[in-house]
Amino acid sequence: LHVRSRRQRQMCIRDRLKNITRYVSTHYYEEITIDEIAAFCHYSPSHFMKFFKAHTGMSFITYVNDYRVTEARALLGNTTDSILDISLQCGFSNLSNFNRMFKKKYGITPRQMRKQQLNRM
Repeated sequence: LHVRSRRQRQMCIRDRLKNITRYVSTHYYEEITIDEIAAFCHYSPSHFMKFFKAHTGMSFITYVNDYRVTEARALLGNTTDSILDISLQCGFSNLSNFNRMFKKKYGITPRQMRKQQLNRM
């Protein structure tokens, strides 16, 4: 029987979370299913969801959408791509869903954000 120290367990959890966040950062523009990410971690879907929530305080879907919205904000300021194109590039398949999540995170719509960024230049 292999007994891990508390420190070893924490390092293992940290490494798993790093691998998950790295996976999201390289695949956020694609559809990422719970089954897919759970298989990547060698967990069942239900165990993965519990693991992720217990160690991050949020659901995996919330994390992915938050990451996507953050990436979209950068694109709004750095490109002239349409808001629809940016939402698609960041993995959203529905513009109104993207707008709603963006406004929830930043308090303004993507269009208002772009206007603010343009006014600062």
